[in-house]
Amino acid sequence: MSVTTEQWDGDGKLDLRALLSQLAAKRWWLMISVCLFTALFVAAAYTTTPTYRSQVLLISASSDRNSISNSLGSALGSLGGGIAALTGVSIGASDPGADEAIAVLKSMEFTEAFILDKNLMPELFPGKWNAATRQWRVPEDKQPTPAKAFKLFNSKIRAVSVDKRNSLVSLQIDWRDRVEAAAWANELVERLNAEMQARALAKANASLGYLEKELAASSVVETRDAINRLIESQIKTRMVANTTREYAFRVVDRAMVADADDPVWPAKSLFFLCGPLLGLGVGIALILLWDALAGVPPATRPNT
Repeated sequence: MSVTTEQWDGDGKLDLRALLSQLAAKRWWLMISVCLFTALFVAAAYTTTPTYRSQVLLISASSDRNSISNSLGSALGSLGGGIAALTGVSIGASDPGADEAIAVLKSMEFTEAFILDKNLMPELFPGKWNAATRQWRVPEDKQPTPAKAFKLFNSKIRAVSVDKRNSLVSLQIDWRDRVEAAAWANELVERLNAEMQARALAKANASLGYLEKELAASSVVETRDAINRLIESQIKTRMVANTTREYAFRVVDRAMVADADDPVWPAKSLFFLCGPLLGLGVGIALILLWDALAGVPPATRPNT
């Protein structure tokens, strides 16, 4: 049995002084390892393309819509319309309108339309794009698709979070161009509000078309009264959609351009800390491995 095995068979304990002596004998290895890894991490911190973050803070605009709806309902009611109360979106634990808008924001269709309209494919895949010829460098079957662009944008660039306690929604963009990051975040909110506004108008118009046909076909007084109330309700919905620019979300804090010296990545302080620590750990591991291969017994002492 080797000396190393015998040392460990006796349930030996680590002798710290012997270990330090073992490492001190090869301290130059440690110094070289620490300096090498420190230099590598410092170089990486200064050469890595920085990523900047812009964030828009939003709040559901359902309360604004309800307020406008109630005002319009009172005005129309004073004209003898007899409008029934419009079923609005309640503010609280559940906000179906806001949930739908967030789902649309994260959807593939909405995101791909934004990417294609802004012609972001070359920016999202710069390594595969030849800016001089304005063509892809790779064969057609290797070229990125809108689906791949959506996955990249959804997983690496855009993040949406909801704070249920105060009903705030945060839209965050992480991108290497700090000006574009802020512009994209603000434009996504504008597009989302426009999309939800258009959907509300289309729904109200479709409902009005159907109700007007039913009204013309009905001769029962009670039925006509009920249809008229529904028509008035849809007119009110259409009025609100037409007069509300921030239809789904109201902007609490617009995205601002981040400072050039304030990227979220790379975190230079983390790089400066990890470099020496990793170098020290690798150096110790190499020394112990070298001694083990050379047959040097480990720094242990038997139990007493």
